[in-house]
Amino acid sequence: MFSWLGTDDRRRKDPEVFQTVSEGLKKLYKTKLLPLEEHYKFHEFHSPALEDADFDNKPMVLLVGQYSTGKTTFIRYLLEQDFPGMRIGPEPTTDSFIAVMQGDVEGIVPGNALVVDPKKPFRKLNAFGNAFLNRFVCAQLPNPVLESISVIDTPGILSGEKQRISRASQWALVSHSCSYSSKCQQCQNMPTHSCVLLGKSLVHFNLSQ
Repeated sequence: MFSWLGTDDRRRKDPEVFQTVSEGLKKLYKTKLLPLEEHYKFHEFHSPALEDADFDNKPMVLLVGQYSTGKTTFIRYLLEQDFPGMRIGPEPTTDSFIAVMQGDVEGIVPGNALVVDPKKPFRKLNAFGNAFLNRFVCAQLPNPVLESISVIDTPGILSGEKQRISRASQWALVSHSCSYSSKCQQCQNMPTHSCVLLGKSLVHFNLSQ
């Protein structure tokens, strides 16, 4: 039964070998999915096509939570050193999205430069305009941890009506686009809680304990 499956030479293909999973996904996307998206004009009504940077860059961990709950302190503890643009205090201090990434020298790259860099996976954020880009920077520094992951520090989530009227950069919309973090109601309602995003899963921790 089904002997014809083994006799059809057209179905026999030499296996392709990829060094990394991302390399295989990139090849699969460009050969299978991208032509389909272009045929149905998917990029014109939904989202732009994926670029090489979307596959080649390191996994990103986004920290979200109420202000003064230790998001920046957690990054500092993880890296075991300060990073450019870091501000820690009892009052709300982080007022920008800071992408902490691996770099040969320490420095800060402004958001307007990040969205035109083809080697960075931030080109799609250009749609949020200058109001957001003025509050988005990349802190680069050499660090062993950043050789495997990148970390994004975010402004603290304000409470109630302040969240809606006080964010010129459309905080909820931007964070939802980046991470689905607007679904984390637990950390929005509990000041002593924060969370770490791993893929599409939010890992919660209580900073009061």
